[in-house]
Amino acid sequence: MTDTFPVLYILMRNDLASMNAGKAMAQASHASNAFVDQMSQEEDKFEGYSTNPDDDADLKLFWKWRTETEQGFGTVLVLAVNEAQMRTAVEVAGAMGFVSGVVHDPTYPLRDGDTTHFLPVDTCSFIFGDKNDPMLGAVVGNFPLHP
Repeated sequence: MTDTFPVLYILMRNDLASMNAGKAMAQASHASNAFVDQMSQEEDKFEGYSTNPDDDADLKLFWKWRTETEQGFGTVLVLAVNEAQMRTAVEVAGAMGFVSGVVHDPTYPLRDGDTTHFLPVDTCSFIFGDKNDPMLGAVVGNFPLHP
């Protein structure tokens, strides 16, 4: 797998006026954690079975990603999208077999004067795969980096 370049793409919504830099960083952290949790659950499915997790391409790519650093993470790129682009990209990526998901924050803070409301909002999503895969490029390649 030396020719693969695993990347976790986070698609951060840019159509929420309340999504300041701090909130976006928190949401990106949520997306990374959701991705790692999803992949860890996939790894757990192999425990106690004769199936070898090395036979699973997504898990092999995940293992390569998380061993890029001593702290257990790999390359992450945060891209800017609106809600419709986010939902379409995740749907298409999932249909193509890429690991993906939407981050749902049940208590997204929205300030209105002196009052803060905590609302359920889908804030961002993640798509994971090999940066060199042209199919993945077709899904995420036209989105700009998040500012």
